[in-house]
Amino acid sequence: MALARQFVEKTHYTEADYFEFERTSFGRWEYVSGEIRELKSGTATHGAIATNLICSLGNTLTPQGIRVYLFNMMVHTGDGVNTFPDVAVVSGAREYYSDRDTVIQNPELLIEVLSPSSESYDRGGKFDHYKTIASLQDYLLVDQHQARLELCSRRDETWKSQSVTGRESSIYLPSVSVDLALSDVYATIEFGE
Repeated sequence: MALARQFVEKTHYTEADYFEFERTSFGRWEYVSGEIRELKSGTATHGAIATNLICSLGNTLTPQGIRVYLFNMMVHTGDGVNTFPDVAVVSGAREYYSDRDTVIQNPELLIEVLSPSSESYDRGGKFDHYKTIASLQDYLLVDQHQARLELCSRRDETWKSQSVTGRESSIYLPSVSVDLALSDVYATIEFGE
């Protein structure tokens, strides 16, 4: 999708440009180092997994007052990136960026469902941006082609990762004190679809 006419001729955008563009455009766009980048839509499997995550975490966390957001809540990172994770979790009071109630800057848990087109970015550059969020404790990567989760957790300013596979497995998310069952994450998912 092309940028709207008033933005096309620019090669560098201010954050104000980005917020105006994002407010008036269709789709999801992120702002990175003066660039406005389109975030591709996911597959039906990607959407189903994200929905399963929202349902599973929401059912457990919402009664505790912890907010679980699907991919329509923007996150502002410590290095000035504005982007959309597939799932964001905030316990306690939300800290909005620049008084915008559509942009949070204090998630404890972020989740990305991996797609072939974005996996290297989700594992690399996007994770580097996420690491600059002071409140972030856990970053969960969810495979959409097999029952596999990879959790990166911050402990004393170092990141440690672990992975689990198989629908019979679960993984503990320390940031929200939840055991997440892969059977819930991959409910109704048939690999090879």
